[in-house]
Amino acid sequence: MNYKNHSIKNFNDAISYLDSFVNYEKKTNYSYGKTLKLQRVERLLKNLNIDYKRLKSIHIAGTKGKGSTATFCAYLLASAGYKTGLYTSPHFFDFRERIQILAKNREQSTESRGKTKSSLISKEDVVRLIEQMRPQLEQLRFTARLGALSFFEVYTALAFKYFLEKNTDFVVLETGLGGRLDATNVVSPLISVITHIGYDHMDKLGTTLGEIAQEKSGIIKKNTDVVSASQAPSVFEVIRAKARKTKSELFVFGESFESANEHLKSQYTNFDFRFRGKTFDKLKIFLKGKHQIENASLAIASVFLLKEKGIISNNLNLKTALSNSFLEGRFEVLKNKPLIVSDVAHNASSFRVLSENLKFYYPSKKIILIFSASNDKDIKKMLGKIKYKHLILTRFNNPRSYKPQEIKDICNVKFAHIAEDINRALEIAKQLYNNDSIIVISGSLFLVSEAKQILQINNRNTVEIQ
Repeated sequence: MNYKNHSIKNFNDAISYLDSFVNYEKKTNYSYGKTLKLQRVERLLKNLNIDYKRLKSIHIAGTKGKGSTATFCAYLLASAGYKTGLYTSPHFFDFRERIQILAKNREQSTESRGKTKSSLISKEDVVRLIEQMRPQLEQLRFTARLGALSFFEVYTALAFKYFLEKNTDFVVLETGLGGRLDATNVVSPLISVITHIGYDHMDKLGTTLGEIAQEKSGIIKKNTDVVSASQAPSVFEVIRAKARKTKSELFVFGESFESANEHLKSQYTNFDFRFRGKTFDKLKIFLKGKHQIENASLAIASVFLLKEKGIISNNLNLKTALSNSFLEGRFEVLKNKPLIVSDVAHNASSFRVLSENLKFYYPSKKIILIFSASNDKDIKKMLGKIKYKHLILTRFNNPRSYKPQEIKDICNVKFAHIAEDINRALEIAKQLYNNDSIIVISGSLFLVSEAKQILQINNRNTVEIQ
């Protein structure tokens, strides 16, 4: 369709229009260094008159934990009374999930007063803003010098425009792929956050942890505080060097700030947080796993640094904000009968964490693993991190998905059930299930999303902050 002369009249038009741009979340065969260009994003934002430099942002990159850390950050800021934009990717059910605003409810009813709710960008706003942007998008859809605009770049521009229009006090931005060349990396953030860095997207970011860290640490800007998770020595070497080069102060989990008295319960986790000689005790989070304590700590440290600098003046409500932070698909119990757990683990390091969580929370359960992954993943290492009794290989509805037989052949699996889709995989899993079992769905966010849609489980917005 020729969109130069075709206006965006409704939400379906908007979806079709966005889908007309190249989507690298559905591709693996492209050159990372040649395809992603910040100059193209800067030109786009300039032509759209989007003054993105006005955004007061926390910028987050890493291999795992980005989404959780971003969510914790947004809830912490919102709990202090700040209207906070949250930009994450990918999404579970609706691409509008990528653009949210968290703000305190101003209703006067006793039940609603003081609560903070998360609101997705409305369908009407998507239609209106895309139609406003369309002439410039068409002008820059492809140029000989800058190449083709991507879905992620267009959606990032949409997010920036929306957050500015809504007068957000702060925005929390999660990078997509890498960091250095990511479309979000045009910003000059208040804080740069680096979550755990491990092996992932090696065909794009590099084959060593040091090379991957170079890409991720590309979000570190001059004279900007950096908050980092605990990292492998080769990763620390890169991050510390980048911090020195940019004259940025580095704050590291386990050194500059830490957690203590960690107690992992079946339904929640308690821990204390220590920073600058102060201790905040008996904090509670409902995202399961010890790694979520580190993600929460990164968020708390980031917000405290903003408080120290006077950028935040309102009082923080740590306990309420943390206990009500929620994110889909993070070691999430989907059903109790049969017992089904989903997790968006999608690389070897996150599968190691998944395995540790299963051993801790369900030590006596035999694992029935429903597995699929994108075809740029090291599936052999992923499956090598988890001990299962039954393996069900399937695929999800994305061109990047491995075919189940390909997984079986590459991993040299002696026996596995083959399912053409997640629906059939769940049927097989239920046939294998007994009271000593647990069904685990993992390997890709896309797989978990399809499973939740089939099971009709969407927990977003079930939680509100006091």
